[in-house]
Amino acid sequence: MIKRTISGQIDKGDVNHNNRKFIAANVDKTRVKDNITIVKDDIKQVYHELFDDALKEFNARQTRKDRIIHDYREHIRHGRQEKEFYEVIFQVGNMEDTPVGSDAAKTATEILQEFTEGFIKRNPHIWVFNAVIHLDEATPHVHIDFVPFATGQKRGLPTRNTLSKALEQQGFKGEGKLETNTKMWIEREKQELAAVMLTRGIEWEQLGTHNEHLSVLDYKKQERQKKLKDLDSKTKSAEWVLNQREKLLSDIENTIDRLDGEYQEKRTTIESMDTEMAAKHSVVEQVNEELNAAADQLAEQKALIAENAGKASQIKDINSIETKKTVFGGKITVAADDYEKVSALAKKQIAAESHEKKLNEKISALEQEKAQLAKEKEELQKKNDEQAKEISFLKSVRERFNVEKLEFIESLNLREQLEKFLHPVQNIIKHKSR
Repeated sequence: MIKRTISGQIDKGDVNHNNRKFIAANVDKTRVKDNITIVKDDIKQVYHELFDDALKEFNARQTRKDRIIHDYREHIRHGRQEKEFYEVIFQVGNMEDTPVGSDAAKTATEILQEFTEGFIKRNPHIWVFNAVIHLDEATPHVHIDFVPFATGQKRGLPTRNTLSKALEQQGFKGEGKLETNTKMWIEREKQELAAVMLTRGIEWEQLGTHNEHLSVLDYKKQERQKKLKDLDSKTKSAEWVLNQREKLLSDIENTIDRLDGEYQEKRTTIESMDTEMAAKHSVVEQVNEELNAAADQLAEQKALIAENAGKASQIKDINSIETKKTVFGGKITVAADDYEKVSALAKKQIAAESHEKKLNEKISALEQEKAQLAKEKEELQKKNDEQAKEISFLKSVRERFNVEKLEFIESLNLREQLEKFLHPVQNIIKHKSR
């Protein structure tokens, strides 16, 4: 049995090119007249027939003027989610075994025409508005242009342009990125094309990896897929590297934040201890002032005691006063001057003794207060020394944190490494977007 390859793929679509309103370099102008047009409708009219009722219903529900759609086709053309129309290309054989002008090409043309008519009937949610079999290139192939539509939609128009939903309503549900509903649909159509080929005694030759037998479309598609796969792999690798760099940067930022937090906490502690030290230093100075005042007062009191001691010695001199017996009563008499002297000294002695007692009591209290203040001063000085050591340690820690933080950041060369890795990633992404 004769075997032929099958090519089927979704293309970007160019109706003007398909209908030969302009001629590409690979087209034989003398054979343009041989092309077979199966369907040729106005896409504007197709949009009116498909979506006008749904558009009217959608607009009636809108409460905001900016959400009203005046022309659904223009809305799709200028949107980003869906395309105005889609195109699929199918081919039987290749330029070596099915060249245009050969009997094999004539059979392939009949197969493609029957397949296209069946394609229109098999796909109730695919509106084919343009279909042309090209016989002015190396191998016969068909371009099928269509507008997909899904009905009963809750988002947007109740009937709207969406290839994914249209294929789902035809029973094609994707299973991840490797098995999309579009891929499943194209594979089903290839099977249908193979069935039409069998009615004419031609078997589908699935070549696998024999590149030398691929059709031109298959070869170009496979090469493009290889490049995309390689680019996708490079992009994923670059994205992985970028993610690792971002993770590293995040870890570094977290470490810096933690170090800054510890530094701020220690800094607050140091400032608090500085304040406490200043307050206690003020207390120590006050205690010193009180001790000095107490010492001055003690010296003054001792001087008074010495003065009173001198007065006491004067009292002792009273014993040397000469006494006389009176004639009448036997009483002892003294001279008037001596009496006045004795009387004055006695009064001063009583006052001095009383004052001395009070001074001694006050001196004793001052001595005790001085001893207590000295003890408190010693304790304050001890605490002050301990806090000074702790503050010195904390300051050294703060300086070490600052130094280590700078050394840590500089050792990573973050800016240089990020630029080194970011530039390749950006170049890959730009290349992929082209």
